[in-house]
Amino acid sequence: MLQHLITHGDDLRMVPTDHNQLSAAVKELRAELRALPADTDDSRARALARWIGIGLVSLGSYGDGSTFLRQALDLAAASGNTRAVIAAELNLGDAYRYAGEAETADVLYRKALDTARSQHPELVDFALQHFGKHLMEQGDLVLAHAHLREAWQLRSAKGDTSLIESTQAALDRVNLLIGQANIGTAAHC
Repeated sequence: MLQHLITHGDDLRMVPTDHNQLSAAVKELRAELRALPADTDDSRARALARWIGIGLVSLGSYGDGSTFLRQALDLAAASGNTRAVIAAELNLGDAYRYAGEAETADVLYRKALDTARSQHPELVDFALQHFGKHLMEQGDLVLAHAHLREAWQLRSAKGDTSLIESTQAALDRVNLLIGQANIGTAAHC
């Protein structure tokens, strides 16, 4: 829905390609969500809430984004759609991570990864990617590298160039941080 209006910054976090366009698009989605008839299939409401949340998080509105992502997660759980639950947990984890609430983000990422491993192996690479970036930001560079390396291997097997490039960027970043940490450790010896 909003993919073309969101990219990743140097810190590998979501940012708008055009702030005004993304703001306008989120506003339109919010109006559409409010206007949904009561008898509408919950999957549409879930998708709208998820994309509104992602858009708001990309715009830096983490609290509002979390509210919509929680709504998407609740709707996914109520419907029994575990694929949608995993996606919403990962996005909600990002919202908490961006807001500096690392413990809550960690719980969401771990839950999403566990569910993906046990029920939806096709989503494991996504869970590893999100969790790996979280671990990198938390300074757990060895575990971040392991998660991102596994994601890269899974994505390479899928053959999706854009996913491989995304994971490679994260791996490059964690390798840079590991190198900087090693230089800092060597300098103190």
